[in-house]
Amino acid sequence: MLCSLLTWFGLYVGAIWLYENLRTPVLLVLRSIKQLVFRQKLSQRYGKWAVITGASDGIGKGYAHYLARKGMSIVLVARNEVKLAKVAAEIKSKHGVETKVVVADFSKGREIYPHLEKALVPLDIGILVNNVGVSHDTPMYVDEISQEVLWDLINVNVASATLLCNILIPSMKRRQRGLIVNVSSIASVCPSPCLATYAASKAYLTNFSVALRDELSPFGVEVQTVRPSFVHTNMTEFLVKGVKNPWIKKFLVNVDNFIGYAGCTIGKVDITTGHWSHGLQIAGLYLLPEFLRVFIFGLINKKGRRDFYVKRQKKSR
Repeated sequence: MLCSLLTWFGLYVGAIWLYENLRTPVLLVLRSIKQLVFRQKLSQRYGKWAVITGASDGIGKGYAHYLARKGMSIVLVARNEVKLAKVAAEIKSKHGVETKVVVADFSKGREIYPHLEKALVPLDIGILVNNVGVSHDTPMYVDEISQEVLWDLINVNVASATLLCNILIPSMKRRQRGLIVNVSSIASVCPSPCLATYAASKAYLTNFSVALRDELSPFGVEVQTVRPSFVHTNMTEFLVKGVKNPWIKKFLVNVDNFIGYAGCTIGKVDITTGHWSHGLQIAGLYLLPEFLRVFIFGLINKKGRRDFYVKRQKKSR
């Protein structure tokens, strides 16, 4: 009797794991075929404008170019006006679409949102990509991080997506169309010692995004959650420099390759890692119990912390 129960329980657990990890690629294939048959531009399906936060570099800039290539007009949002103007000029020259620049430093907190609301609400926003995010360059214990950096993590990683959704969703509901893309992280599936606040902020974004999808589905508004692993950007440069093992470096996907895959998932699946290799990583993590995931991530991050302090001591001599 016990063996029979364990067998059925094992089959159930295996079926759940297969569903969670194969659902996205199967839907992606089926809906890609559907889109080949029923061709429709993103601007026709969702609306004229795409808003991308953190658009001056990395993944945000990649999304901006991808969506412009698909014919959408682009609103670039970030804090560096010079970089934004440069990206806007690149997009207009390369893709011939209309662009707008909105300068906003999300680390400033609630004071920036009246300005964003005034700039964005009058536009026919079809796609919102909540990409902006920050981390601390070196793995550290929570009490070693300055309060300024902690507030940046909360204001940028948590508040920005929440408040922008609050501002733009009413218009999407009225139009009965729209897509919100929330860029979370693989860190959201694993509490990470020495990156505790960053991982927790991404866990918030994943949970917020998945719940929001259910809230908005009756109104014709779609929500996609993206949980990438390491993508080689300015934010992850410190990780790349610290990696000497060539086998591990193979998992550090560059922005162009990431966007090539992530872009293909837009409008097709509601949750993705954005890249097939990152999907394999999350599938592997879900084979491990949480305590083991925490232990492994803790080992990696604590080593990074020790290496940082050793280097700092050597420099101070």
